[in-house]
Amino acid sequence: MRNILYLILIIVTVAVAVSYSVNFYNGKGITELPVQISETPKPEKPAYQMPGSDVSLLPEEPDMANTDVYSRVNEFEKSINTKLSIIARSSNNKEVIARIDQLSKQLETDVTLVLAAVNKKEQWYRNEFYQVLAGLLAVFVLFTTIMLMGYVSLKKFIAQSLIIGKAKADSEPQSDSADSPILEAVSAVAAKLAVKINENKYLFEADKAVRLTAVQKTTLSEITDEILFLDKAGCKMSSEELYLLGVERLNEKNYTEATALFEHIKRDEPDFAAAWYMVGYIAYLNKKFEAAADNLATACGIEPENDTYQSTYGSTCLKLKRYLEASTALEKAVSLKPDDAAVWNNLAHAYVVAGDTDKAAEAFRKATELKPDFHEALHNLGLTLSILNKYEEALAAFERAIYVKPDKHESMYNAACLYALLGKREGALKNLKKAIELSAEYAKKAKTDKDFESFANDAEFKAIVG
Repeated sequence: MRNILYLILIIVTVAVAVSYSVNFYNGKGITELPVQISETPKPEKPAYQMPGSDVSLLPEEPDMANTDVYSRVNEFEKSINTKLSIIARSSNNKEVIARIDQLSKQLETDVTLVLAAVNKKEQWYRNEFYQVLAGLLAVFVLFTTIMLMGYVSLKKFIAQSLIIGKAKADSEPQSDSADSPILEAVSAVAAKLAVKINENKYLFEADKAVRLTAVQKTTLSEITDEILFLDKAGCKMSSEELYLLGVERLNEKNYTEATALFEHIKRDEPDFAAAWYMVGYIAYLNKKFEAAADNLATACGIEPENDTYQSTYGSTCLKLKRYLEASTALEKAVSLKPDDAAVWNNLAHAYVVAGDTDKAAEAFRKATELKPDFHEALHNLGLTLSILNKYEEALAAFERAIYVKPDKHESMYNAACLYALLGKREGALKNLKKAIELSAEYAKKAKTDKDFESFANDAEFKAIVG
């Protein structure tokens, strides 16, 4: 291919040179030379085949009057023929044709790849367009939904904004002018809120605040609505108001927001014991006992005479196996509130794990006296008395637990064991049968329980345990 291009370049150069020479001499009055270029026959196949004959630029019989010109042209002719001869010898037409075919195929392949790439790019742009369109549609739907859902709130916000703007416009005292009713309205809401808070002091009692009834939740919601209204009107919320917002979130089981509100109070007012307690209580619910203990200990330090704080702290220490701290806190709690059966029950547990069984029995007994239908305490009392080998008293405690809760299979099985130890076969088999009916696992347990060794050859016992 390079040779062909080189040939064409030579021919064009020669033609330009000849034309320049002829024109040059014509310009000096010399007769125009009758130059004829003999054409080399065109090859039939292929069209670009190398010429095999020489190129002649002079007539067969040159005009001697123009000898100088003919001489120069003759030199060009020889040069061209020499180049053509070299090209003819060095060119391989078959190789050129093969190369051209190869390039043609490569071109077709490249065109195919380009078209495929273009189609792929078009498809990508089309997909991107659809994705953008879908995104815009989703945003539009979301925006429309928010606007529809927030329509009522927006109207309320606009109405409140009028009050907010006026309340913040001037911080100086207002005289009795035409616009004073706006500030009076804010003051009226604040006064009404103070009355409601005063009427619902139970909201600040930790044990009640964490377990509000439906009616109490409604009341709290009304209070928090007014708190938020005053906040929008430019009135700074007090720690008590933040606390009530936290209590509402706590009862909604929104522990994250509740904790954030109580933590805010802790930073602003470190002596606000209820905030420390609530953070500890939420941590306890989330089984984060270390964090719970730290916050509850602080609450107890601020208000050591609060029985709820002491009781919850003691229960948390039990979870952490801090038995001495647990006993101390729970003893303080029962001294502050001696009629709380649940606290006595927890104190008894602390005594049990500390190894003080006698104190544990007394604490369980106290719990059952305060709450006769406290089946957990009755069952625990029976277990403790059994450890003390007071079988008759223990059996009575289990029987009372079963009476209070007829499906309490734990008490039934333990009663069966005590009946067996006391040699009362009928009572033992009766309670064992009921326990197995409620929970089949007792059948396997009874087979290896030493309390039933005396029943090893008893046919009815074998039939019951299988």
